[in-house]
Amino acid sequence: MAEQTFSITLQRRLDDGVQWGLRHWLLLVNSGAILYAGLPWLSPLATASGHPLIGEFLFRIYKPLCHQLPERSFFVCGHQVAFCHRCVAMYSAVVVAGLLFGRLRGRIGPMSLKSGGLLLLPILIDGLTHMVDDLSGLGFRGGGDAIGTLNFWLRMITGALVGIAVLLAVYPRVERDLRGAVDTITR
Repeated sequence: MAEQTFSITLQRRLDDGVQWGLRHWLLLVNSGAILYAGLPWLSPLATASGHPLIGEFLFRIYKPLCHQLPERSFFVCGHQVAFCHRCVAMYSAVVVAGLLFGRLRGRIGPMSLKSGGLLLLPILIDGLTHMVDDLSGLGFRGGGDAIGTLNFWLRMITGALVGIAVLLAVYPRVERDLRGAVDTITR
């Protein structure tokens, strides 16, 4: 009998936890996005403040996820941020999109997936042309990579478009679908 009561209590707690997660999905996603977008900035700060192992650890975490080319990265306190300009723009835009969606929730419906895909097309073209240019050495993406150059601004703008796509095409869909899931579970 006690075992069955424990099992029912555990099941209720799990159900309550799942329902809470479904209702507060944006809090969870925004927290993860802020953490993911913020940690790379701690790498140079840790190194500059006398904690080089922590700085190197944070830098290495992002190595499989970003090329980390120094000429395409920000520097803080003389040390490289753990991801490139494009990643900074992209993940910062996702954070801003999540915060904006929290304020605009219920007032924006999902943009068509086709339109969302079109917003992602510029970053695909920009990234592919950079990759081809880097691998071939043709130099057709000349003009430099420094802050303020055309290439820098292309990275920033195309990264921001990712955030706009998330705000208009992804988050409203997730909200609609998870609201439906919560309604189904609570019946």
